[in-house]
Amino acid sequence: MSRFNSPGILLSALLAASLAACSNDSSSSRSDSKTPVSGKVADGYLAGAKVCLDLNANQTCDDGEPSTTSTSGGSFTIENATAEQIANAAVVVEIIVGETIDEDNPGTAIDRTYTLTAPPGYGFVSPLTTMVQNEVREKGVTPDEAKASIQTRLGTTVDLEDDYVAGSSDGGGNATEFERVHKVAQVTRAVMQQNIETVTQVLNGTEASFEDVLALIVNQVLAALETIGTAVDNSSGEFDADALVDSGAVDDAGVDPAIVEDDLAEREAERNASTVSIAGVLGGGGSLHFFESEEDGGQVSFAYGTVAPGENDNVTITDFRYNNGNGLWEEESGDGSNSEQNCILSGGTWNCVTDSDETIAISGDSVVVSRGGLSAAQETITGVAVNLSGKRIQTYANDEYFALALDPTAKFGTSATGYKLTFTRASDYYELYKENAASVSACWDGDANTEGPWAPTDIWCNNVFTRTGDGNSQTDGDAATSLAQLISASAAVNPDSPEDIKGTDIYSNDKSWMVEFVNGGRANFYPFSYSEGGAALGAKVSGSWVQKTVDGKAILVFTIPDLIAAQGDFDRYDRVQFFTVHESYVRRGYVAKAGASNDNEWVFNNAARDEIKAAFDNGLLTDLDVCSSGDAEEALISAFASAATACSASAFVSDDVAGKALTSDFGIFTFVDNDSGNYFGELGDDGQKYLDFSWSIDSSGSIVINTSTTKADGSTLYLRMNIAKIAQNARQVSVVTLGLEASSEAALDTASGDVSGEVWNIR
Repeated sequence: MSRFNSPGILLSALLAASLAACSNDSSSSRSDSKTPVSGKVADGYLAGAKVCLDLNANQTCDDGEPSTTSTSGGSFTIENATAEQIANAAVVVEIIVGETIDEDNPGTAIDRTYTLTAPPGYGFVSPLTTMVQNEVREKGVTPDEAKASIQTRLGTTVDLEDDYVAGSSDGGGNATEFERVHKVAQVTRAVMQQNIETVTQVLNGTEASFEDVLALIVNQVLAALETIGTAVDNSSGEFDADALVDSGAVDDAGVDPAIVEDDLAEREAERNASTVSIAGVLGGGGSLHFFESEEDGGQVSFAYGTVAPGENDNVTITDFRYNNGNGLWEEESGDGSNSEQNCILSGGTWNCVTDSDETIAISGDSVVVSRGGLSAAQETITGVAVNLSGKRIQTYANDEYFALALDPTAKFGTSATGYKLTFTRASDYYELYKENAASVSACWDGDANTEGPWAPTDIWCNNVFTRTGDGNSQTDGDAATSLAQLISASAAVNPDSPEDIKGTDIYSNDKSWMVEFVNGGRANFYPFSYSEGGAALGAKVSGSWVQKTVDGKAILVFTIPDLIAAQGDFDRYDRVQFFTVHESYVRRGYVAKAGASNDNEWVFNNAARDEIKAAFDNGLLTDLDVCSSGDAEEALISAFASAATACSASAFVSDDVAGKALTSDFGIFTFVDNDSGNYFGELGDDGQKYLDFSWSIDSSGSIVINTSTTKADGSTLYLRMNIAKIAQNARQVSVVTLGLEASSEAALDTASGDVSGEVWNIR
């Protein structure tokens, strides 16, 4: 029995499909005058789908929202919308099961629902624009930033707003790439349909917000977008998106049933969070606690910090680190030796500070973070409070290592509160990085040249090196001493290598770009790489630059274009960068604009801190071993017993599994009480199934699960799973299993199946 599923639970009207709208830019003297908006919606072109403007941003078409029905070719026109609505509302398309036609399969109505969305102003809506809109909603990025990120993951420069159906058949120069993007969209649609069914089965009637469900589904697809692109590229013969998904080639894009309920619970909690005064929390004597881990050379260390009120409205931070030797959280002395500095422009000078120069203070109703006492370096902390009562602790872990080291079954108590913090810049912030190395030879982790081209000049380890553009690599690599050395009088014409372009290089995420600052304000970014055949330049992406004076300093400011930022994984807050001359050489820095914010930090009250510490177990980082010495195919129950004995199996007790879910590679076994449970996962060639089962512990201490399913011909298939426990901790259980199937319950006693050693996760 390699898999298990339930009778079809029909997908509720919760899920719909989204579309994009194309705005009429003509102005109107009245904001409520009606303006028609037209566009197309596609996986393949979708006819007979409901299209609306999502005025309340809940990703469904509600009564009273401007709407229409798409026609042949996926075309739609919404007649009853105002210009303001068109400019601000995303478009949603709802598939009408049994009526909507995907013209990739003409004459056949769609039988499984899915939802598409697109940002305001898009004239084409597809599974790919749905991912764009999801990034906008989830991360607060602009549509262009989101689009560039998805283009990068797909490895394409095709504009996701373009009609890929028309583009793949018009004979244009991008027809092949449009066809590829169309296939990716088809696979994305199929995965979304499968994920919707998975979520529906897991929820099993439990209410959930549609916007949370859609975000969960699309986020998982986004995480596996590169896998989807690779699967499309590796496919051959007549393309069938549904068959490709069923083949398992894109399983990474499927939602994990084990975390569906937790993810949705967290999203609901955040939507229902209440704004709170962080100054009030600290000023009232409360403390906030944050947890973090660090990996270095394969060794993981754990720490937490306590932010507490001090004297004169100051706030203190006390750090604690976990001691693996004695199992205690010990206060750190605070005498860290990190010499790295950030040099901040304030008062006409570059002020170099370290992390230890950071202070936090309560100022009226605000909490203000400052570095080096500099007003230019201030951030204001705001936040929302979330009641964590009854929620799984692991769900709120800030990083993957902490998540692994927490008991997955532990939950917060009734007094636990979490706070999601937002840090907002008070003013424009200009920063240079100074490694402050022990010597020049220690720059860049000791990998720097100590003389000649491309060699750092000092312990800043922050030089900008010139490209002369004369085609001779021997003249490149000098440390720039003026901004003028970086500026080109004219753009390079058909350059073949970085040596043909005047400017400088930038690096990020193991990628390199040649940047050409053309007189007049254009910045051209050329991706490049070296191989045995020499340097290869990619297609340029253009942006802009400007030279200005800030606080008495001459600065060349440029913005990393969306596509380059996505390729290099530049933090969206590091995308505005600059060059300036300091201590005789050009240095590179970044700009954070006033109002820029970062909101990904969870902190906790005292009760939640204590419960996190109680759930922490450093030993959970180490996976249990698989005992596979008795693995066998077509084996009888006697072979299972022998394998369990050889692996030194111990007896299960009810508390080992009751109220818990065990997650295997093929599905999830949820043990409800001492004799019932359910399974969701794969079942042979039938795909994913949901099955109720009964379970017991036999005289040898093994769990015996019994269930059945109805086959396509109407007959009943009886299933049994025998599970022996080899080892168990809070996170995992090592087991030996035997899966059996037969045409009658009695025949299971003499049936044969595969004996397999496995490690399953617990939650």
